[in-house]
Amino acid sequence: MTTDFRVKLQELPAPEPRVELRERILASRATGARVVLPTDRRASRLTAPRAIAATIVLTMLTWGVYSVFVGREEGNPSGAAVFAGSLLWPTPALGQEVGTSDTVGRARYPLLDRVPSRALQSGSWSYRATMTTDGLVTTEQGIRTFSIAPTTVHGIPALAIVTYGTGRYAPEGFTDSLVVSRDSLRLLRRTKRYGRYPGGIDFPAEPPRYLSWRDADINWVGSVYRALFQLTPLNGSWRGSVYVPWITYPNRVRALAIDLRVTGSERVTSPAGTYDTWVVSVRFRNDEARVYVSKDGGLVVKIAMPMGEDAVWEQVLAGGS
Repeated sequence: MTTDFRVKLQELPAPEPRVELRERILASRATGARVVLPTDRRASRLTAPRAIAATIVLTMLTWGVYSVFVGREEGNPSGAAVFAGSLLWPTPALGQEVGTSDTVGRARYPLLDRVPSRALQSGSWSYRATMTTDGLVTTEQGIRTFSIAPTTVHGIPALAIVTYGTGRYAPEGFTDSLVVSRDSLRLLRRTKRYGRYPGGIDFPAEPPRYLSWRDADINWVGSVYRALFQLTPLNGSWRGSVYVPWITYPNRVRALAIDLRVTGSERVTSPAGTYDTWVVSVRFRNDEARVYVSKDGGLVVKIAMPMGEDAVWEQVLAGGS
């Protein structure tokens, strides 16, 4: 049938071109001109999105198969490591790779990591801790002292970042210290002591680890976050998240997501003076604390943390030197 139809088309009479039109065509061909036939652009517009979608689906399927059947074997890289740097798993996320089984909540904002190697402000600051119930009754909860001082570890110029305290939520002998190199803020040593239970770690030189938001304290009674705010430039739109280790019973370490963002600014008056501050919301699990950070120098001036539905635990800057 197709052959008969082609023959019939060929038998149809075709008009002869006019003389002047034939001469124009021949002249055009002599100059090398060619006619470009139009194409269906709608088809090309549809091809690219479909190709991208197919690539993403194929990559996700490959990732899933690799993670289940290959990545679990000892010595093989994880699926995130294989796809690091791709659209589905950008490099910043690889720095804090977490799995669904060991994570408490998911990060809301871009991940925070290493802080700039800026100069930390040496000094000593004291904080008055209080508990206010129903907005009426305030009880004293002790004193926290935070300091940054030069020191030397194995001949390396370093800074000792130390917090110690008394009162409730600071057992007798509570100390939290972190030692970092002065030039690059490389982690050298960390020591914690809660009552009669000391603990510490010396960080190896290779591979080096540097001070980052991953070293922040979940319970906000330690010292690292105070130094981190000194090193982190804030503005009205600043936000970021971090996964930090969280030890659960029985001796299981899981990753807890902490989300931080600047929600406004406020002038805070404390026994140490009056400060213009950024108000930073800190969300972890179902709790939300507020940290007031001075716009000049990044000094933590005040911390307000809810304790249940009717109480607020606060630390307020009382003095500094």
